[in-house]
Amino acid sequence: MHYTLLSFDQLTSTSDLLKEHYGSFSHLTFIQANFQTKGRGQFDRMWVSNPKENLLFSVLLKDLDVNYLDDIKKWMVNGLMDVLFDYGIHASFKEPNDLYIGNDKICGILMESRTTGNQLEYVIIGVGLNVNQTEFINLNATSMSLLKDQKFDMNEMMQRIINKLLNSYFS
Repeated sequence: MHYTLLSFDQLTSTSDLLKEHYGSFSHLTFIQANFQTKGRGQFDRMWVSNPKENLLFSVLLKDLDVNYLDDIKKWMVNGLMDVLFDYGIHASFKEPNDLYIGNDKICGILMESRTTGNQLEYVIIGVGLNVNQTEFINLNATSMSLLKDQKFDMNEMMQRIINKLLNSYFS
């Protein structure tokens, strides 16, 4: 399955870039950034992340039937949980869009879409996965590094997630 991965050192927001230019990008375009100056979560809450310590990415899906919206969310949640499970990390999903280890958040997911009739013109899924960050000020959060007492290769993590998503695409 064909996909595009574009990586940046810094962006305001991976989702905003896709939303502003979705017409220029193809279906299954992944945008990844080492740092976001205006990362955001649900209800326009700020998503704060240390530079180069976490996976910050968004994926663009285009021209799908609106009935796939629930499947798209399950696809992303299950893909991320499967990758974490591969590392021995057992996350649970908390509505509407977060992955937790106990009471600590390890991942946030933000879905935005634009519809025309019964067609999803686009769906943009933004993901912030805490990978190597070890300090969280005033947040109930954790990371893969804190849980496994090791550092993870960010490029390898990104590729694992993409592979897991492509292998389970709407199956």
